[in-house]
Amino acid sequence: MTQQHLDDRDHDLLFGEDALEPGDAVVHLEHGLARYDGQMSCDLGDADQILTTFEYRDGGKLMLPAVEGQDFWRFGAPADDLTLDRLKSGDWLKRRDEMIAELRESADHMIEMSRARRAHAARPLLPGPDDQATFASGFAHEPTQDQDRVITTVLQDLALDTPMDRLLVGDVGFGKTEIALRAAAAAALSGHQVIVAAPTTVLARQHLNSFRGRFDQLGIKVAELSRLTPADDYNKTLAGLINGQIKVVVGTQSLLDDDIAFENLALVIIDEEQKFGEDQKDQLRHLVPGLHVLSMTATPIPRSLAAAEVGLVDVSVVATAPKSRKPVETRLGELDHDALLQAIATEVARDGQCYVVCPRVSDVEELEAILRKRGVSFSFAVAHGQMADDEMSQAMLTFMDGKVDVLLSTSIIESGLDNGRANTMVVWHADRFGLSQLHQLRGRIGRSKLPAHMLLMTGIDPDSNAEAATRLNAFCDMSEIGAGFRIARKDRDIRGFGKLDGTDQSGQMSRLGIGLYRHILKHHIKGPAH
Repeated sequence: MTQQHLDDRDHDLLFGEDALEPGDAVVHLEHGLARYDGQMSCDLGDADQILTTFEYRDGGKLMLPAVEGQDFWRFGAPADDLTLDRLKSGDWLKRRDEMIAELRESADHMIEMSRARRAHAARPLLPGPDDQATFASGFAHEPTQDQDRVITTVLQDLALDTPMDRLLVGDVGFGKTEIALRAAAAAALSGHQVIVAAPTTVLARQHLNSFRGRFDQLGIKVAELSRLTPADDYNKTLAGLINGQIKVVVGTQSLLDDDIAFENLALVIIDEEQKFGEDQKDQLRHLVPGLHVLSMTATPIPRSLAAAEVGLVDVSVVATAPKSRKPVETRLGELDHDALLQAIATEVARDGQCYVVCPRVSDVEELEAILRKRGVSFSFAVAHGQMADDEMSQAMLTFMDGKVDVLLSTSIIESGLDNGRANTMVVWHADRFGLSQLHQLRGRIGRSKLPAHMLLMTGIDPDSNAEAATRLNAFCDMSEIGAGFRIARKDRDIRGFGKLDGTDQSGQMSRLGIGLYRHILKHHIKGPAH
């Protein structure tokens, strides 16, 4: 099991925390969940002492010497949103010990799984340097400093006989796909096979086009396995994987079908890993013994962050934006059909395309009826989860191919769509989306040199104290390049780390608090037993 150290920069991006403020929730190791009320210096005659004030339920208050990170920790949510503990009730100590035991059991299970996977030797992937350089020259842009650094790290991992298990975290549009392409090239150019797994058929089709565009020049076959794959092509791909003629296969959950076999599979790349279930990811990791695994995400799920910090997986962070990437102007507005149509008209007038995203299918149907009633001059396609898979995918691909001006959809478009002509997005009832979801949606635009605009339309008062208004205003403020890391941390604070070896995303951390959770986990992993 690796225990690679995260450098300070990457650690701050993934786990950085603001200074404690009065009113924040904290957890004291001996006294439980409280409201932090600051510190004060007290004259004890011989010496001054710093006392920290903790406020509990039913008016309970403690003032005592306490060191953050040693005696108490940040919980990760505002105290006003929580039920605080009662002083001296005894409930906290019993609950704490049960949670610590549960957390340690989860960690032990994850450690054992990691050791078992790494017990099998991997195939060292060592392509000829000239071949790798030829492939790299096909990249049409200058790699960012982070891309260069991570590519070097990944290629070093792949050259070893220890299975790679690396999580690549990078904000939307920061170039994770190029890193995946270089890793795939290392495998294919050394005679081995690669899986590229995506959570949706549309994203799989985009990757298929990207990978074919780069590998065709080298005579390396790339194929697809998804619901969009015709039956004849599907059977030919199965045969090509068994005899080794196909080196790269891109697909969805279809890659886990029992009738798929490989000649010499060596690398699995999992894109948008937060969209896959734990069972699916586990199956992909164990298709053959000794697999190298590269997982990629823009918004890592809390459990992945926990596993990364304690060294159960290695982590690389891509935080440098491409030079062409510009912030997306993000603003709030009222629900207004005329304003929506004006935003579309403005984008279409500059030969661009527009997303209109709704939280529910009924909202999509309502807006579709309005567009048809008004006889709009622009063309549009509709996509949502209640459509047949093929019909939905075809609608999205029609938009991606530039055949319609507008895609009216639910949030199914949040994962991976890359369309440089689409530079305006209107989100209808934006208050019904979470922070990470809004950030993923915003990542679909702003991928060209043109200024991009995101209009959040809502029926709530943006100046109110409502939680949704606070969330939307915060999102508009977090519009700088690279805001995904701040948003992921915020989302983690809300949801917690979750069970390491389960599917829950709230789990032990939602009861222990983020700080104490990390403290216990790190000390257990680094303890004498491990």
